[in-house]
Amino acid sequence: MTRPPIRLTQFGLINAYLIPERDGLTLIDAGLSGMERRVNRAAARLGLPLRHVALTHAHSDHVGAVDALMARWPGLDLLVGAADRPLLAEQGVAAPPTRLLRGGDRIGSLTVIDTPGHSPGHVAYLDERDGTLYSGDTFVNVPGLRVASVLNALFPLPTFGTHDPAATTRSARALLDVPARVLAAGHGPAVQEPLAAMRRAVQDAESGRAPGAVTRTVSGWIGRLTGMTTRAAVAGKAITTHPDGGS
Repeated sequence: MTRPPIRLTQFGLINAYLIPERDGLTLIDAGLSGMERRVNRAAARLGLPLRHVALTHAHSDHVGAVDALMARWPGLDLLVGAADRPLLAEQGVAAPPTRLLRGGDRIGSLTVIDTPGHSPGHVAYLDERDGTLYSGDTFVNVPGLRVASVLNALFPLPTFGTHDPAATTRSARALLDVPARVLAAGHGPAVQEPLAAMRRAVQDAESGRAPGAVTRTVSGWIGRLTGMTTRAAVAGKAITTHPDGGS
């Protein structure tokens, strides 16, 4: 049985994860500003230094603590998918990446998997020791498991922030071939033995069903309140915003 991932969360919605290695810790994603306090406390509790910050993508709710962590931990490596490098600067991150990632790269026990779509250079990570798949925002587990290309009125922001809905769905399908025992998404709790739920989510995303009127209306209100203005047709199969949008 696998142990739960070390999940650090803000507002119960925005996740970062700590991965222990023999020589220190790898942090997957860096949340919003303030996440550094949770990371530093957890590192002190574990008695291990932070060695790497490995981003699944460079949206604002995944990079907020990067500069604070780089200042706190000298020599810290910042890793991001190659095609997401321009987004770091657009999000106001001062620290340049120390390594650009591509599928098949290794970071300690993690294998990098290319999953473009939610952002141009989105990646996932598989911890081959325990089968935990850190999927970023290709999958969202709020309120239930879905592909980020599928709009949900209770938490539409990941869909609003999706750069390419069709590519996101294709990446989600590709992840069905990964022998995951745990799915740790960027938003929501981890899912044990997730493949059946992932498959249902992918089939739903591939079905082409348009969101209902209530979902469109409520999501539109949330979009206006958060400043994430949609540019796709409201009746479309997915709703997107600026490619540098959050979530």
